[in-house]
Parts: sequence; structure tokens; C-alpha cells
Amino acid sequence: MATAATGALPVAIIGAGVAGLALAVMLRRQGLGVSLFEARPREALSEGAFLTLAPNGINALRALGLADRIGALGIRTLGFEIMNAAGRRLVHLDERRSMREAGAESVTLKRSDLLNALLDEALALGADIRFGHALTGIDNQAESVRLAFGNGATVDAAWLAGCDGVWSRVRRLCFPASPDPVYTGLTGVGGVVDLPFVEPTNGLMHMVFGDQAFFGYIKSDNGPVFWFDSFPLDEAAAMAKPDPVQLAMTVRRLHAGDPPAVRRIVETFTHIPRGYPVFDMRHLPQWHSGRVVLLGDAAHAVSPHAGQGASMAIEDAVVLAACLDATPLPAQAFAAFQALRQDRVEHIVRISRRIGAQKQTKGRVTLFLRDLVLPFFIRLGSRTTRAVTRYRADLAPLEKPSI
Repeated sequence: MATAATGALPVAIIGAGVAGLALAVMLRRQGLGVSLFEARPREALSEGAFLTLAPNGINALRALGLADRIGALGIRTLGFEIMNAAGRRLVHLDERRSMREAGAESVTLKRSDLLNALLDEALALGADIRFGHALTGIDNQAESVRLAFGNGATVDAAWLAGCDGVWSRVRRLCFPASPDPVYTGLTGVGGVVDLPFVEPTNGLMHMVFGDQAFFGYIKSDNGPVFWFDSFPLDEAAAMAKPDPVQLAMTVRRLHAGDPPAVRRIVETFTHIPRGYPVFDMRHLPQWHSGRVVLLGDAAHAVSPHAGQGASMAIEDAVVLAACLDATPLPAQAFAAFQALRQDRVEHIVRISRRIGAQKQTKGRVTLFLRDLVLPFFIRLGSRTTRAVTRYRADLAPLEKPSI
């Protein structure tokens, strides 16, 4: 097992998101010194709504020793139901059998709960985590990396992991010729709200292809409603950060003609803090250079439609740590990491993009055809989903997934 020699430089991680915090936990468990830097204040970890960890993500958490603790923070998510705007059920898919085969159940939880659980574990293991450090420069040297920050601090590190998301500063500094993320045409909103009048969904994510937007929600017996919405919006408007009151009005308007269950939920919205323009990364040829490596959304931004973004980030952390354990030389470990991960994550990017395209369907004839063929394609696609969720990063991180 790789261990840090006395006086050795720490590993530097940029970004206190899922990938960065998961990697900090993994590396500390291996005995490596870790310094993690986040541009925002610690309070920023409370931002965002919620996410779903698929079985492969929960299993990847086993390598961190956190599967049971984090799994208990959310709602068991055992399948989904899809309706059209008229309220007709198109698909009902119970995934409990495939989850038993995968060895874990999907869990929907607040993003802040996941981040804070990872942060608490990283701190308990002795990681040095510094907020308010915005990266401004990287000197990628032969034997180390020197980092410069906007507050005037400079730090030397053995190597650097860029885990700073879709608009990664690390990627832009170290890979200036890399492609930019691509706007998918959809913007998302979501939240967690107490609505006692909403019936529990019994472990199903209820989703509706509305006339103008795609809405989904899940609720446990006595818990709040976890809801999300995706709708087409041009890029300029999406990036303009609309007023929270206006955004709530927009969501209510988009669903004014949709089934009563959806209308009753959205009619309670008086303000929505922010929207999330959905970007993804089509292909990044190189994830590493010298002593710098990218992982998570910095390397392969995944749109949320397949529910795999956080799971991919945790898998990345587990696999990179395993590569470093087997091959302590950073350049070799980084190359092995990309070879193991790239085909899988780019496959999931494509799946998620196809799902997102279905949410932008317009026209009476096109909608009729979509409703007609959707059940067939969903069931066909569930076979691919099962192959994705059965992968066990915790058991075989150095074996290349079949997909």
C-alpha cells in the first residue's frame, strides 16, 4: 500500500465536490497527506438540491467505508413511473430485482447531506481542507506541482487532482486546448419541500412528460417531496440567472396544463433559488499531464438525466486511488486511470444525452410517436442500465468495466 514518507509533500485536490471529497477520503485511508482547496466558503456545500446514487455509486462508497452511513440519509429509490401530459402511464419499471443482483439499492438524498458526510469523514481522517482558496496558477514541475491562489497563498504538492467540476479551472490552466462543455439545451431546477398533502410514492420516482417540461418527484412516508424539473431554454437565458420569483412563475406556467399531481406541487412554489443549465463534455482526449490529473465532471461532465453523475465521481476516486496504490508513479497511475475509466464514462454521457433529447420533443405527431415507442425503448435501455449499475468499483477497481 502506498504510504506518505515523513516530510513528503501532500497531494493537492482542487474542489470540494463529490469527486474531490471522495478522493480525499480514499487517499487518507492509504496514508497519503492530502490538502484540499475549495474556492467557495464552507457554506457553499449546502447549495444544490438533491441527487440519486445508483447501486454502483453506493457500492463504490463501500471502498470509502461510507455506504451504510450515507445510504441511511436518503430515500430508497426502487424504480420509476413515467406518465404523459394527459396523465396516461407510459412506463412502470420496478428495479428491485436488478438492484438485488447489483448488491445495493439506489438512494435519493440531499446533495448537501452527501457532501457533508464526505467532508466529515475526510476531516476525521486528517485531511487538510481549506475553503476560500480560488486557484489562479499551476506550475507543473518535474517532481512537484506549485499552486497559486487568489488570496496570495502558494502551495507545493506531490501531484494535483482537478476535481473542480464542469467549468474546471484546473482543466483550463493545464489543458488550454481542451473542448468547452456543451450546453444540452435544457435547464434544471429542483428542491426539497414539505408538502403533507402529497401521497408517498412507495420508493418510485414519479415522472411526467409535461406539455412543456419534464417533472419528477419522490416522497417517503412522512418525509418531504424531492422534486426536479427540466425544460428547454436558450443558452443566453439559461446563463442569465433569472430572478427566483420569476423562475417559480415560469415553472408554474410550464405545468399549468399537466396532471393534477404535478400542478398541486408546482402551485406551492413562490420562489426557486436558481436554475442549473445542463452542460456535458463530449470527449476530452487527455485527462492528465505530468503531475496533474482530472476526475469527475472536470474530465467527463455528465448531464443528470441518467442519474449517474455522483456515482461516476465516487467511482473515479476509488479507481484512481487503486491505480496509485498499484503504481505509485503518478504519470503511470494517471494513464492507467484514464484507460480504465474513459470508455465507461463516455458511454454514460451518451446515454444521458439521449435521455435528455427525449425531454425536448415537440409537435403532436412526434409526441404521439414518443409515447408509443417509449415503453419499448425504456425496457430495452434498462438492460444497459443494469450493466452499468452492476459494476463494482469496490471489488475490482483495476478491472476494466465491460461498459
